[in-house]
Amino acid sequence: MFGARFNHETRFFVASGDKDVGLTHHELSGIESIDISHQASSNIVSPLGTRKGVATTSGPVGQTMSLSRYLIYNDPILNLTGEVVSNGISGSIHYADKSYGFQSGYLTDYSVNCAVGSIPRVGANFQIFGEMLSGYSASGTLTHPDIYIPSQGSISLTCENGYNDVTTTNRVVGFDYSVTSKRKPIFTLGRKDPSTVLFVPPLQYTATVQVEVDDTMPQSGYAFLVERENKNVTFTINGRNGDSLQSLTIPKASLVGEQLNSSADGALKLTLNYIGHS
Repeated sequence: MFGARFNHETRFFVASGDKDVGLTHHELSGIESIDISHQASSNIVSPLGTRKGVATTSGPVGQTMSLSRYLIYNDPILNLTGEVVSNGISGSIHYADKSYGFQSGYLTDYSVNCAVGSIPRVGANFQIFGEMLSGYSASGTLTHPDIYIPSQGSISLTCENGYNDVTTTNRVVGFDYSVTSKRKPIFTLGRKDPSTVLFVPPLQYTATVQVEVDDTMPQSGYAFLVERENKNVTFTINGRNGDSLQSLTIPKASLVGEQLNSSADGALKLTLNYIGHS
């Protein structure tokens, strides 16, 4: 019977950069879960003159990877959005003396969840092109970042206001941040893999943040209809000792929703919804 493999026996590596210049290798820490899968587009046809069916492919094989992990150091995955990874990245999962991985993958969705009383969590989805192979390894000379566990008081929100000033608050209760990077593969006759993978701009950002209110008031309800704000909004997460852990930015951000909440057992809270693009 097959032997079980536990979490401490499993490792995951990613490599990015230009192969001619040199790749940067990372072993990701703080991983909660990894899902790597492939699904063939197939159907059954019935040729004339036979009662037997034939299984055929009706399109390219869909291959994806989803990753969930704790944000305990500056995340190298965030830098894999947009055009900066024109050649894609490679990745592999290792257990015992076996490995399984891919040579060309692109980040399509990246998200961060942060809330009082918990370690921030990261979610990332990849679209994989090229065949996923047993025995492939993305490990190499590794970069080992310093690990800093953040505390809730080390999280702050910085936003430009209408007077070209910058306002910063560390009274953040929690936030959800996400960025979407669209890709379009170009397939040609005679090839199983795409000949190129295009980045489809712009990058799209969304965020929802809840803060405790002191003297702040929500803006007018029709403000977004009058003008698109195009401000910069930044979430900053520091380690317990004050060292910078991660900075998450929404460029050309517009405030599209607000909710003011007051209850008998808590402080006055304001929930802000942003969208942005670059």
